[in-house]
Amino acid sequence: MTIDAGRATTVDDRSKSAAEAASPAGPLMGVRVLDLTRLLPGAYCTQMLADLGADVIKVEQPGRGDYWRWSPPTVRTQGAQFLALNRGKRSVTLDLKTDGGREALLRLCATADVLIEGFRPGVMGRLGLSPEALHARNPKLVVCALTGFGQDGPWAQVAAHDLNYVGMTGLLQLVNGRSAAPRATGLPIGDIGAGALMAIGGILAALVDARSSGRGRFVDVSVADGLYSWVGFMTACWNVPGMEGVDVPFDAPFDKPFYSVYETADGRHLVVGAYEEKFWQTLCAALDLPEWLDRQWCGGEEEDRLRAAIAAAFKRRTLDDWLAVFAEHEACVTPVLTTREALESPHAKARGSVITVDDPVEGPLRHVGNPLRFDGHAFNALAPVPRLGADGEALLREVGYTAADIEDLRANGAM
Repeated sequence: MTIDAGRATTVDDRSKSAAEAASPAGPLMGVRVLDLTRLLPGAYCTQMLADLGADVIKVEQPGRGDYWRWSPPTVRTQGAQFLALNRGKRSVTLDLKTDGGREALLRLCATADVLIEGFRPGVMGRLGLSPEALHARNPKLVVCALTGFGQDGPWAQVAAHDLNYVGMTGLLQLVNGRSAAPRATGLPIGDIGAGALMAIGGILAALVDARSSGRGRFVDVSVADGLYSWVGFMTACWNVPGMEGVDVPFDAPFDKPFYSVYETADGRHLVVGAYEEKFWQTLCAALDLPEWLDRQWCGGEEEDRLRAAIAAAFKRRTLDDWLAVFAEHEACVTPVLTTREALESPHAKARGSVITVDDPVEGPLRHVGNPLRFDGHAFNALAPVPRLGADGEALLREVGYTAADIEDLRANGAM
């Protein structure tokens, strides 16, 4: 395995125009999504829907919009994270606290397939926009509420962010293992994996059902529920006789000497995942540790000695030296890459993982694209993010508003 620091590319290293010309219609073409969310989980969810061809309309607060638009670091005028997760969407500004803003949203709902919101439980109802009110305008509308703790339960109104959810669901204990002082994760894993991706799954399932039944469901997505489902994979050991009281089901097999991280002579790191016996045997041979061949699953002080022996062996050579060794001897040993190295690797290039968006205001922007492939093609929304409210007039004209109606909305502060 080699590390290539070359440039990131678009899909199949073609120009964007050529890629677009050859692109078939996305699988969600014709699906309209109203996105009332702010910040990360909702944006990630609807970005994937937009990449797959959905018409995603951001419904934003007049004047301010999504908080992330202006959050540093900014590229030129808008936040870098906002630019990464709002490609190809459209924007309308509506004040949902006004009669005119609510009515405009309800008219848009009549043309939509999905509405996703991220307010605290009860907010939409107080605005007169409960699922019942939305379904009165469009019975087939899929309504998704994406929150931290769900629509009910004693934590439903607790103010929290990603790290709070990870800490309150037991996942942070698993991430940190036996450490007495848990540390924050370097990535918002709850927001993305347990929130955004669960919402995508729920929305798509409800869309399939709505098309067959004619009834739109209310999808209650909780980041905490998503994290519980991950933790459940580990707590399955509590069903094993004698393990009912295990506090941290972490150490087997996910922190063993054969499944760990080791430092090399030049201060880099390697991941060792020699779980299967054949990989363990190859690892022992490569590290010249034949005395440990039959003691892979040792415990206690012997386990500590094995870990020390492996660590000492890896410290004898550099990362590149070891990569050359394990290119010839397969043992599930791979490098710990920086984010830049990973995204500029030959593999990321070959998969078209990094795309380029030509933004007339912000300039050419490189982003990580849609991870899904359909028949060898990665669908990506390559249009730039919308300016705040840029599509409002056109969208309202689509649902019957006249120029005079739109001016009235503006005059009344509803738009």
